[in-house]
Amino acid sequence: METAAGIAKHLQTRVVKATCPHDCPDACSMLVTVDTQTERAIAVRGDPSHPVTKGYLCNKVNNYLDLVYNGNRVLHPYRRVGPKGPGARFERTTWDEALAAIAANLKDTVARYGPDAVQPYSYSGTLGFLGFLGMGDRFFNKMGAARLERTICTAAGRAASIYTTGQVHEADIEDIPSMDLVILWGTNLVSTGVHAMPFVVAAKERGATIVAVDPRPTRTTAFADWHIQPRPGTDAALALGMMKIIVDHGLHDEAFLKEQTVGWEALLHDRLPEYTLDKVADITGIPAADIERFALLYGRTRKSFIRLNWGLQRHDNGGAMTRAVKLLPVLTGAMRTRGGVCVGTGTELRNVDLGKLQRTDLLAGRKPRTVNMIQIGRALEDPAMDPPIKSLFVWNSDPANCVPDTVSARRGMMREDLFIAVHDTFFSDTCDYADYILPADTTLERSDLLCAYGNYYYSLSQQAIPKLGESLDNNELFRRLAKHMGYDDPCFSQSDEEMIRELIDPAFNPLFEGITYEGLKENGWAKAAVDSPRRPGLNSGRWATPTGKIEIYSETLAKLGQDPLPGHVEEREGFFSHETKRRFPLQVLSPATHYFIGASFQHVPRLQEMMSRQTFEIAEEDARSRGIANGDLCRLHNDRGEVYGYALIVPGMMPGVLSAPKQLQGSRQANGVNINALVSQDEADMGRGPVFYSTLAELEKVADPDAVRPIDAILTAQAGISHD
Repeated sequence: METAAGIAKHLQTRVVKATCPHDCPDACSMLVTVDTQTERAIAVRGDPSHPVTKGYLCNKVNNYLDLVYNGNRVLHPYRRVGPKGPGARFERTTWDEALAAIAANLKDTVARYGPDAVQPYSYSGTLGFLGFLGMGDRFFNKMGAARLERTICTAAGRAASIYTTGQVHEADIEDIPSMDLVILWGTNLVSTGVHAMPFVVAAKERGATIVAVDPRPTRTTAFADWHIQPRPGTDAALALGMMKIIVDHGLHDEAFLKEQTVGWEALLHDRLPEYTLDKVADITGIPAADIERFALLYGRTRKSFIRLNWGLQRHDNGGAMTRAVKLLPVLTGAMRTRGGVCVGTGTELRNVDLGKLQRTDLLAGRKPRTVNMIQIGRALEDPAMDPPIKSLFVWNSDPANCVPDTVSARRGMMREDLFIAVHDTFFSDTCDYADYILPADTTLERSDLLCAYGNYYYSLSQQAIPKLGESLDNNELFRRLAKHMGYDDPCFSQSDEEMIRELIDPAFNPLFEGITYEGLKENGWAKAAVDSPRRPGLNSGRWATPTGKIEIYSETLAKLGQDPLPGHVEEREGFFSHETKRRFPLQVLSPATHYFIGASFQHVPRLQEMMSRQTFEIAEEDARSRGIANGDLCRLHNDRGEVYGYALIVPGMMPGVLSAPKQLQGSRQANGVNINALVSQDEADMGRGPVFYSTLAELEKVADPDAVRPIDAILTAQAGISHD
C-alpha cells in the first residue's frame, strides 16, 4: 500500500507537521497537506502517530482552513481615519508608515510620561513559546514599559497548586485507562478537552466508574455513570466532607502522609472535624447519602484519577476550592498508583529559562509598575493613576470582549488621549478602538515550540504555507518595531530556530531530557521525560515547595494572612450572598462553548452558524417563575451591566444557576456586549485571578426587542462622537 507521503508526492503536494496553538489543553499534532503548485494548504488532519491526538481533531480545528482562508482576516496594516469606537473607519497603509507612527508615539509617550505610561496587553491568542512570551516581552523589557500580570485564566488554581505541590507531578491522562474510578470534576471534556475522552472511554470499557461533578448538565455529565451537582462555589466543602468520611473509615494512607506531606496531623485532627456530613450537605445541597457514597467510593478505590478543569478557579474562592480537591489523592495515597489530580501540566512543561526567552536583563534594574490584566478597565479609567496609560499595545487578545466588566474596558479605550495599536488575525471588536491595526498570521504561517497543558507532550509546529497578505507573526512584528525604535541589541536579530534551541534545555527542566530540536523537527512531537529521576515530586522525593513536601499546611499562605489549611470559604458574591441575592438571585456561570475557543474561531462562518446567538441556559423552575419560554429574548442584568440573549430551558439545570457561553463576540450580540459585562473586576482569593463565575444577576423577558440599545452607542453618545 502506498504511504500518505507517497500519495502526496504523486499529487504534487507535501505534508507538513504543525501543532494547534489555540487555548485548549490538547495541543493537537496536525498534518497539513500543501499543494506545491499554489503553496496553498488543502487539508488539515490530526496526526495518527501522536498518542493523544490519535489522528483526529476537534470540531473547531477541523474547520482550520476556513480560519486561514477567511474573508474577515486582516491582511494589511490599517490606520484609523475619524473617531474611534464601533463604526470607526480605517484606510490601508504600509508597514513602514504604521511602524514609524507607532514608534513615534511610543518614543513620545516615554519622553513625556515615562515608560510606565506604555501598557502592553496580551494573552493566549497563541500558546507557542515564541508567540506568547517571546520577542514582545523582550521589546517591552528594553523599553521598561509597564508589566502585565497575566491572570485571566488559571491564576487562582495555579497559585493553589504552587502553595500545595509546587505545581509539579500532575497526573497523566495516559494513565486513565488503567484506573478504576475517574472523576471529571468541573470539566466538560467532550467540548473543551476532547482528546482526553478516548482514555476515559477505555477506562469505562474496562469497568471503571465515571463520576462527573458539575453544577450544570453538560455533554460530559450525560456520558458519566453518575452526575453529582454541588452548588456553585461549594466544592471545597464537598472535598473536605469526603476527607472526613475517608478518615473516619480508616481509608486514608497515613504512611504516604508521613512520608510526603507536612501538616497532615492538623488536617486530620483540627480541620476535618468541622466538616460533618450534615454540614456539608447543607452547604453543597447534595444529599448526605450521596456525599457518603461518593466519599467511600473514592476512599476504597486506590486507582483513581481526578480531572479538574479551570472553571472551578474562576470563582472568588477558586484557590481554596482547587487546593481542597488537589489534596484528595494525597489523603488516600492514590498518587502511588499513577493516579491523583490533573489540574494542568502547563506550568511544569513551560518551566523554561525566562531570562533567556524574555531577556529580563534588558530591564537594567528598572522595576516597572504592574497592571493586572483583569483590571484593565479600572486602570484605563483611574484618574489617580500616575502616569496614566497613554499607549496601549494589544496582541494575542481581544480586551473589548475577554475581560471582566467589558463596558469599563471599552469606556477606557474610548479615551481620545489614549493611543492604541492592535495586532490581530481578524477585525476584532478591540480593533474598533485602534489607531493602527496590524495583520497577524495563523499557525500554518509560522514556526514555534509548543507544549500541551492537559498532557505531557512538546511539539514543534513548522511553517506550512507562506504568510497571507502582509501578515506577520508576533516575533517578526517586534523585530521590525525594535528597529524603528532604534533598539540594536543582538537579541532582536535572533532567529526563531535559535530561540527554540535555547529553550530546549534539560539542565534547566528535566522534562526536556532526551528532546532535541532535530528530533522534534523529524517527528513533530515528543513526550516529556516524566520518569526522569530529577523531576520534582514522587520521582526525586522532593516537591517544588519551600519544605520539599506536599504542603497541607502552607506557611506561605499563613504569611500572606490566609488560612494555611484547606477550608471552605463562602464566595463574596455567590449562593450564600443573601443580601445581593434578593435583587439578583441567579448565579451566572460562563463556560467555554462547544464551537469556539475564547475569541478564536468566531470568524469561521459554519461555526458561527452553529453558535449563532447568545443563549441563557436556565432551569424550568426559574423560567416558569419569570414567565419565560424557550427562545424568548431576555435581559440579564445586575448593577454592573446588562446583556441580552435567548432563553434555553435545560432539563436537570439547578434552580438558581444560569449558564451563558463564554466570551462571545460582543458586536454580534443584541446590545453589543457579552456576558463579561456583568462580571466584577475584583480578584480571587489566590493568584489575583478573575471571578467570572462569582457573578449574580437577574433575568427578565424583553417586552420590546426594538427598544434594546447597543452599549457602544451609549458610550459614543456620552463621548460626543459621531461616525456620520
